[in-house]
Amino acid sequence: MASASSDREWFIVGRWQQYEGELRANVLRLAGIGAFYLIELVNYFGLRLGPLEMPAVVSREFHLTVTALAVAWALVGLTVLLCLSHRIFPAGMKFASSGCDLVLLTAVLVVADGPKSPLVVGYFLLIALATLRFDLRLVQVTTLGAMAGYLFLLGYAKWFADRDLRVPRYHQAIMLVALALTGIVLGQVIRRVRRLAEEYAAETANPKEAQA
Repeated sequence: MASASSDREWFIVGRWQQYEGELRANVLRLAGIGAFYLIELVNYFGLRLGPLEMPAVVSREFHLTVTALAVAWALVGLTVLLCLSHRIFPAGMKFASSGCDLVLLTAVLVVADGPKSPLVVGYFLLIALATLRFDLRLVQVTTLGAMAGYLFLLGYAKWFADRDLRVPRYHQAIMLVALALTGIVLGQVIRRVRRLAEEYAAETANPKEAQA
């Protein structure tokens, strides 16, 4: 009975934390899209500010494709924001929004430099965003999705790319292991937070026993 009560309390607290986490993750999502798109604008138009100079390095076709993906990604964020502002927060929303993040990031990487692109670090950011929702299963699913997305990029680079985007095998192994370990570590953080919450609740309910 105590275990069932503890699970229920954790579920209630977890839902509130997931709501707040989804809101924070969405704000960071929109901020990240804006920051990366600003870099894309610099890559397309170039930048000359005294000693700081960055030449234009991408084509118009590439720029338009990335712009379309950025707009689609921003629309995902605005949709989530609209739902949360109206207190619409189904249990599957966090999985849907994280799934959209993984698909859109992978799409951007496909039109960029695939596994060679520095944007592959975005997969780690998506796992970190999943952690903000305090849902262990979401962290696990996002970690597996990030690894699947990276494997898809490796397959694309090997069999479908019209230029050489392949990276050495040890790069591939390091990336996959790092993604897996990131998910495991952040999953342990969630487990530890739950344990601390349960211990605190137990001490609050029985202060005399806790002191003894």
